[in-house]
Amino acid sequence: MAYDFSKVNVLVVESTAEMFKLFKNVLAMLEVPDRNIHSAYSKDEGFEKFCSQRHDIVITDWLDNPDTGIELVKKIRTDDKSPNKFVPIIMTAGSSHLTRVLKSRDSGVSEYLVKPFAADALATRLTRVIEKPRPFVISKTYTGHDRRVKTLPFKGEDRRKEKLEIEYQ
Repeated sequence: MAYDFSKVNVLVVESTAEMFKLFKNVLAMLEVPDRNIHSAYSKDEGFEKFCSQRHDIVITDWLDNPDTGIELVKKIRTDDKSPNKFVPIIMTAGSSHLTRVLKSRDSGVSEYLVKPFAADALATRLTRVIEKPRPFVISKTYTGHDRRVKTLPFKGEDRRKEKLEIEYQ
């Protein structure tokens, strides 16, 4: 499905101007207007801009220093100054290593995108946060989207169902 991104405001938090330009070009191909794409190059600048401008989507790099991209996500999700704790956040990184993906998921990231990426991969992530938003969870230890993702149909025994049947017999 094609979307009208002409009114979408996107904050891109990247460590380099070159990567920001790449994101800006891809977003322009998706018809996000230039005036609606904002840049930040650090966690602090990103949070400051997020608080002062109205963003519909945040795209942030992992920002190896050591994990400042993760810190930014947590701050957006939990800080009292955050204007929208429910904003979709797409984390980008140069690695698809499982520990990074899990750490991103556990910080409250909506989607994960490995660099280098194709324009359609970013489009897919944007479409997914629009068409298939997951429920949001707020607890003492976690704030973010429900981390459970539906996968292929389960083919093993349903132990939960068995336990319920035993308890109610």
